[in-house]
Amino acid sequence: MLRFFLFSYIFLSFSLLQAQEVELSASEAKSFKNSVSKSAKQSRTIVNTFTQLKHIDFLSNDIESSGDLYFKSPNIIKWSYTKPYEYSVIFKDKKLFINDAGKKSDINLASNKVFKKLNDLIAKSVSGDMLDDAQFSARFFKNDELFIAKLSPNDSTLKEMFKEIVLSFESNKYLVSSVRLIEPSGDYTLINFENTSVNKPIPDAIFAH
Repeated sequence: MLRFFLFSYIFLSFSLLQAQEVELSASEAKSFKNSVSKSAKQSRTIVNTFTQLKHIDFLSNDIESSGDLYFKSPNIIKWSYTKPYEYSVIFKDKKLFINDAGKKSDINLASNKVFKKLNDLIAKSVSGDMLDDAQFSARFFKNDELFIAKLSPNDSTLKEMFKEIVLSFESNKYLVSSVRLIEPSGDYTLINFENTSVNKPIPDAIFAH
């Protein structure tokens, strides 16, 4: 039994060591950013499913929701929530369109600084094309499976919303696999992407409101 626990401890320690993040060198970071930028420029459309977890410290359980995401370059996005309720938001034509179970409304992004920045942030997060954005200070890491970009806002408006934004990328395709939005309070939203299709035609009806 002692041998079993000793082996388990060694194995767990080795696994944790393997999973540790290692910061990229300057040359590695440059190569990584170039690869992500190339992938983003080639991704005219992105379609995937997502799971979203909202962590709030005073709640015992995270709030989970899921649905489908549609992205069309350069900045048309639809988040279509299907569980636990039906709700969708569409960013297009400098407007935010909201459909809350059939109740529709819209917000003019041109006249709302916060929502405009949020639109730009989401579009660049989904495509991955935000690593050289002057609004952020960035550090880059890797582990056995992922590249990881940790972005700290320099912009005062974004600082009020986020302490840090963490993007994880598939190491073989340089596509965003998850986004973690960490608020100044420490609460965060984690969005995991799955079943990703790139450059798949998206019918115009998807973005109709």
